Amino acid sequence: MENIGQDKISYFIGPRIEPVLEVPSGATVQLETHDCFTGNICSSTDKFCSYAESHKVLVGWNPITGPVAVRGAEPGGCLVVDILDIALPDHGVTTYIPGIGMFASAYQMTPDLEADTRICRIEDGFTYLPTGKGEVKIPVSPMIGTICVSPCHETIASFKFGAEHCGNVDCKEITSGNQLILPVNVPGALFGLGDVHAAQGDGEISCVAVEIAAKVTVRLTASSREEVQFLSAPQINGPDFIGSIGCHFGQDIGQNIKHAYFDLLRRLENHYGYTATEAYHLLSQVGEVRVCQVLGNHQAAMAKINRRFL
Repeated sequence: MENIGQDKISYFIGPRIEPVLEVPSGATVQLETHDCFTGNICSSTDKFCSYAESHKVLVGWNPITGPVAVRGAEPGGCLVVDILDIALPDHGVTTYIPGIGMFASAYQMTPDLEADTRICRIEDGFTYLPTGKGEVKIPVSPMIGTICVSPCHETIASFKFGAEHCGNVDCKEITSGNQLILPVNVPGALFGLGDVHAAQGDGEISCVAVEIAAKVTVRLTASSREEVQFLSAPQINGPDFIGSIGCHFGQDIGQNIKHAYFDLLRRLENHYGYTATEAYHLLSQVGEVRVCQVLGNHQAAMAKINRRFL
C-alpha cells in the first residue's frame, strides 16, 4: 500500500498541478490529511472574528492531500474510489466564525454570535462537544468533506465544488464502506481528498463540523463510464443504496436536488429496467434526499434510493 503524508497537500486542484504520486489502476493508497484549518486551531483560545481574518493565519481552507495520478484513467472515463477506512485521531475542533454559516445572509442573527472554538475529544466511538451543561456525547460518523479529481481546464480552490470534479460537497455518505464514482477530465484523473469530519449535521449549518486530521485508505480504479453506469453526476453508492450528488456550484439547494434526482431517474431508466415514467413514480414514493451544504453559493444535495427497490 502506498502512503502520502500530510506534507503533500494543495489548496487548489487543476490540470496544471503536479501529482505527488502515480499509481496503477486498482492501487490502495493511504492519505494522511490535515483538518480544514491545516492544524492552526489547537485550543479554545484560537479564534477567527471573520472570514477575512482567517486568511491572515491560513494559507487556505480545506487542504487536500495529493493529487494522485492513476495510470489508465483517461478523459471520458471514470475513477472508482472505494473508501476502505477512515482512522480517527483523539480529538477534533469545531468553531464559529462570525459572518459565516446559514444565518449569515437572509436570516442573519442580530447581534451576531461571538467567535467561539471548542476542542472535542474523540474516544471509544464518540466525540464529546463541551457545553455549559457538560459534554454532549455524539456518536462518531466519520466522512470525507472534500474529495475530488481535477477539472478539465480551470484550477480552482479546494474548498469549492462542481459536478465536473466533485470537491467540497460535505456528503455524509462519502464514508468507509461506500464507493464514489467520478468523471475523469484529465490524464491520470489527479485525485485528492481532505477536510475529514468526525461528525457533521445535515447542511453543516455553521460552516464547520467536528474537523479532524485523519488517515484515509482508498482503492483507486480506472474504469469506463459504461462499466460503472455513469451518466452525468458524481455517484455515491453503498451496500444498501445508490445515490447521485447534485453539486453545481452557485445553484441553490432546490436546483441541486433536481440535478441529483434527474441523474438518479436516468440511472433507473438506463440501467435498472424501469421506464422514465416508472422511475419518476418510484422516486416520488421512496426517494431520499441528503442535504449536504446550505452555505451561500455552497448548496449541494444527494438523492438516493434503497437497493431493495431496484
